[in-house]
Amino acid sequence: MLRRVFITGANSGVGFELAKHYILRGDDVALFGFQFSDKTRHALIELKNTDQYVEFFASNIADFEALQIQVNNAISAIGKPELAIECSQFCFENSEQPCQKLGLASHNFANAISPYLDMNSHLALTTPTTNANKLSPDPSFLLLTKELRQKLKPSNIKVSLICTYKIDTLLKNSTVTSKQVLQGLDKQKLMVILGLQSKLTYIMSRYLPNWIMSSVIDRLIKQQLIRTTR
Repeated sequence: MLRRVFITGANSGVGFELAKHYILRGDDVALFGFQFSDKTRHALIELKNTDQYVEFFASNIADFEALQIQVNNAISAIGKPELAIECSQFCFENSEQPCQKLGLASHNFANAISPYLDMNSHLALTTPTTNANKLSPDPSFLLLTKELRQKLKPSNIKVSLICTYKIDTLLKNSTVTSKQVLQGLDKQKLMVILGLQSKLTYIMSRYLPNWIMSSVIDRLIKQQLIRTTR
């Protein structure tokens, strides 16, 4: 089934690879990034068919007002998103752009996009882990996704959290990483965990049903909040 897909961080790396996947599927795609090179534009436009929309919207994702304007422009161009993926974190970790502040991109994107999500659509946000030894998503992200799920549940809108680990390693193999993300989002997993840093949690996120993962996420939130208040 063809969809309208919004993707941030699409100029390079994982976002670029995801854009390729969805364009090749025949989806209409709106791409967001701090800037887009001629090489990126050419490579992605070359993949689309004549009846397909592939639109580019340059914006600093950390600037909410600028992002909101571009989201509105994207909706005017191709319609409301049925799948919205915020994966600019893959770019910002090693970028000198002003979007480096942890979590700001995902929070801004969620706030800009969620009012326009219709019944049965899907929102995916990215967070880096805060612990290099095991899965420890930032507690503010866990709370954000939980709040969004509760808010959007009446419209059957799914919210996924993409948990990244060792960004440098993932960027070196962005094609493989994008396929892992794609598989998780196709299954509408609540958590898409990359890097295998926590084998048990990784297996749980891939194979357990979402209703069980919800309790796992609640436990993670409680554990993280306890750690941050000590």
